[in-house]
Amino acid sequence: MITYKEWRKTYVASDVQGLYIKYNAQGHSQPIDAVTVSEASGYGLLASVLADHKDDFDQFLSFYHHYENSQGLMCWQQVLREGKIFTNSDPDANATSSAPDGDLDAAYALLLAGRKWQHSAYTDRGLKICAALWTWCINKDTFITNLGDWCMTGTGLQANAPCNKYHFVSRASDYMLTHFQLFSEEDTERKMEWKQVLDSTITVLQDQLALHPQTGLVADFLVWSPSEKRYKPAEGKILEKDNDGEYGWNSCRVPWRLAVYYHQSRDKRILPLLQAQLEFFERQDVISAGYKLDGTAMETYSNIAFQAPVWCLFKVMGSKKATKVAKQIEDMRKGGHGSYYGESVEVLAALQLQHS
Repeated sequence: MITYKEWRKTYVASDVQGLYIKYNAQGHSQPIDAVTVSEASGYGLLASVLADHKDDFDQFLSFYHHYENSQGLMCWQQVLREGKIFTNSDPDANATSSAPDGDLDAAYALLLAGRKWQHSAYTDRGLKICAALWTWCINKDTFITNLGDWCMTGTGLQANAPCNKYHFVSRASDYMLTHFQLFSEEDTERKMEWKQVLDSTITVLQDQLALHPQTGLVADFLVWSPSEKRYKPAEGKILEKDNDGEYGWNSCRVPWRLAVYYHQSRDKRILPLLQAQLEFFERQDVISAGYKLDGTAMETYSNIAFQAPVWCLFKVMGSKKATKVAKQIEDMRKGGHGSYYGESVEVLAALQLQHS
């Protein structure tokens, strides 16, 4: 698996504001001059604290801090124009708003750093982000993550939505149970609230298993059903694409996040879902870059972003097929198919299992 040193050499760059992750080196994201996102900053902070690289951590934190918005969360996308990096100001980008995943990883990394390096300033900074996440990114009716601070402020792309339907939409890749558990331990002011977020998120995941017990797959986007009083897979396009309700480029991270949580906590509530995913993926000769929730492959190709989370799941669950998936990842890399997204998930999964 890729090492921190190898990952850093490939994807980390420096700027006057600090270190950042080059998420768009291949030019696949829009706009073409986008250079990084809050998700990537969260990955950088988490990878550097797990790898015990304090200097890198401080520089990632400097960059994160510089691009905070008025809610105390990181603006979600930065661009490089005329030699300078700044938050994307394009009217349709909504880039001054947040996306929860980067801030969740940032807060978690800071709390880990406070423990690892015995530095209260990191803990205090992490708690401030926890407070902002609680205020802006948690639905207080369901105790589940929304899609970002813009869901509550009514600003940006969805400004005319009635305050705001996206507040009741959730991205399963934000279900970071390890983070919610640590927040409940460290954020004493909101201890019970974070415990409720953890418990409610596990309930949502159990509901998804009940819907698709043969696979355990979870959709990219889930939508609250007032009549059924539960979250269900999106029907058609809810935010990004027509298959928002399938297992795609967001929820491919779910096996990784949940496997790490189980590895650390041994919380039996999540075990049936992991067992269903384990049995499903062990039946796959090739891990497709997307599935319908019934297990039908949507693509004929694979990607490290889909392989690395399954490798993590296999390692945690003791599957003999972990070695096979690790080889498939190396073959992808040797074939020139490495990328920021997949290899960032890969290095984080490897580091988390190594240091848990």
